Amino acid sequence: MLQFGRLLAEQQSHDSPGLQLCPPGVAELKRPEVPRRARVQTRPPGCAPAVVYIAGSGRSGSTLLERALGEIPGFVNVGELIDLFRRGASRAERCGCGLPFADCTFWARVGERAFGGWADPCIADLHPLQRRVAQQRYLPRLLVMPLAGPRFRADVASYGASYASVYHAIATEAGAGCVVDASKWPVQALALYRAGIDVRVIHLVRDVRGVAYSLTKRAKRPTATAAKWVSYQSQAGLLRRCGLPFTLVRYEDFVSQPRLTVETALAELGLSYHPAHLEHLGDGQVTLSPSHGIHGNPSRFRSGEITLRTDEVWRERMSRRSRILVTAIGLPLLLCYGWRPRRGTRERGRT
Repeated sequence: MLQFGRLLAEQQSHDSPGLQLCPPGVAELKRPEVPRRARVQTRPPGCAPAVVYIAGSGRSGSTLLERALGEIPGFVNVGELIDLFRRGASRAERCGCGLPFADCTFWARVGERAFGGWADPCIADLHPLQRRVAQQRYLPRLLVMPLAGPRFRADVASYGASYASVYHAIATEAGAGCVVDASKWPVQALALYRAGIDVRVIHLVRDVRGVAYSLTKRAKRPTATAAKWVSYQSQAGLLRRCGLPFTLVRYEDFVSQPRLTVETALAELGLSYHPAHLEHLGDGQVTLSPSHGIHGNPSRFRSGEITLRTDEVWRERMSRRSRILVTAIGLPLLLCYGWRPRRGTRERGRT
């Protein structure tokens, strides 16, 4: 264990010197001038694409953010790609275009390019491989790969090669240089990064009380949801420490200032854009065309002009007891991300 801690500390120092253990808050948004990371042009079709990976917990607006990014020329959004093999590529679940996955010509061409078709027997092996690599219990191995052992490293390489084929096929079919993946699992992002894929992370975070209340509609206990929220945010924060290009976005900021939030996030990730390519992002609204996102929120089927409103029903309907318990569980991270526990007030922290 001492060796593990020492190697992890050395790696964190090498990858991202001077980082604080506690995740930073979000500075008051202002139009970026010179991004921290050198601007990188989105790759031309045919090259290995950059993957803009949205990490965080469920019920945080990831589908909407993913689609807003996918609307930018040179970007393509694909929904929660982690479920492609976890749930099976042959399922009849509908694509964002409205057709069943099996009938969507876009995904049919992607499967043909990547594997020679979704019926290829090797696809059946990818779910067990995913379970050996992209599970939370393997996060320590991914954090310090030299201690993982040769078999685990080989599995990571094989897993990454399969996803690299899918990402490349998606980018080629869409004529894009960036693929937006809203899979959310931090461990998935780290596994892909360790396999050599250019993963750039948007850590999307929503007030834990809003997430907990939203999931109580599905008979989830608020305290259990809050604990899971803390786990996901803490794991996502580790991605920055591992050296992945990383930016933090608050759901509430995206809803209130979608264009400015996206501009800031792209600049932080070193991705260039033309201002005219963000015209679909307006004042409290976005204009979206149909896309090919799979799995995730049913909002993937909506298109046209969509008015953005912060979902804060929890402020009126969440019981006092649940609010106190959930706030207590999430308080350290709420403060780090810039929220105050008092109702209706919040403070913006520094980047």
